[in-house]
Amino acid sequence: MLDLVSGLTEDDLVVCLISGGGSSLLPLPLPGISLADKQAVNRALLASGATITEMNCVRRHLSAIKGGRLAAACYPARVCNLLLSDVPGDDPVDIASGPTVPDTSTLTDALDIIRRYDIAIPPPVRNVLTSKDAETIKPGDTRLPRVETRLIATPRMALQAAARVRRHGAGGGAPR
Repeated sequence: MLDLVSGLTEDDLVVCLISGGGSSLLPLPLPGISLADKQAVNRALLASGATITEMNCVRRHLSAIKGGRLAAACYPARVCNLLLSDVPGDDPVDIASGPTVPDTSTLTDALDIIRRYDIAIPPPVRNVLTSKDAETIKPGDTRLPRVETRLIATPRMALQAAARVRRHGAGGGAPR
């Protein structure tokens, strides 16, 4: 995916359709971490009892795409994000681990989560997480001002639509 967006210009537009499950489909680890090591950390997170927000924080800091890195790679092109949320709170950074939005969590946050749940991590992962290279793209980064994000579906929107159908029928008008 990073190869597809390399060499874009300010005249280009990248439309990103992002939904739950996207994190699993974008597994590219940061340099220095093998995919097997990243998968081992993810399995440990899933078994640990960590929340989805906590898991995504760690995932973002191990990824070459998540945590705003895909948006930064698109620079200077415009990026239009259309998001389908499946996470509590609908925070764009938690949808597919936020490949195209800035991340306010820090390396320290990721390490705290690993410690809190007593997750054993492979040495290469620890080495990367203790280097500044694993820090994600932050709000205010100069590569992000041309990113626009829209939530096009959330669990709440789905419930509201179901309630309208129940009240008014599938056509949206008064029941027949």
